[in-house]
Amino acid sequence: MLRKPKKRWTPSNWASWKPFGIGEQYPNNYFEVFRAIWLSRDRLPYAWNILNQGVCDGCALGTTGMRDWTLDGIHLCNVRLRLLRMNTMPALNPELLADVGQLQMHKSAKLRQLGRLPYPMIRQCGEKGFRQVSWDEALDVIATRIRATTPDRLSFYITSRGTVNETYYAIQKAVRAMEIILIMLLVFAILPVPPD
Repeated sequence: MLRKPKKRWTPSNWASWKPFGIGEQYPNNYFEVFRAIWLSRDRLPYAWNILNQGVCDGCALGTTGMRDWTLDGIHLCNVRLRLLRMNTMPALNPELLADVGQLQMHKSAKLRQLGRLPYPMIRQCGEKGFRQVSWDEALDVIATRIRATTPDRLSFYITSRGTVNETYYAIQKAVRAMEIILIMLLVFAILPVPPD
């Protein structure tokens, strides 16, 4: 059982007294730490809870907060720090999705910065944009369309950003339960987003 870290200034929690972690397993990731803090500055208590109590978004080490069974001391990998903003960003303004034609000129990095979806949304064929629906309506639409087709005509896309490995596992189990033979999880390298 892991010992819960004390919530105070404790030098024993420091990776090292060496400047910039020279010679340590994760040297020089101070930039990523400060970058993550800066990007999540509007929701710092929530970001702290994610790092201190959550699992890693980028690996299967089973981290429980900032410690795990793989490394001694604090374990905050750069992938987890880079994805922190995906979990802390506020909801986007749904009016932005009323006409998606305006969004086509933006790059993916700019679109991600708009925020997270605050609720389920749907866009029917011929409509300019998305509209809000209830969870019940969204699930009914999905279930109706799955029932109306055959497994060889179904496909699923799962993003590789801001999703933990356990989500991939649960989804592939659900897909196999629908007797879909071919499962392709598209996982892209998680790299820092280049500036526009």
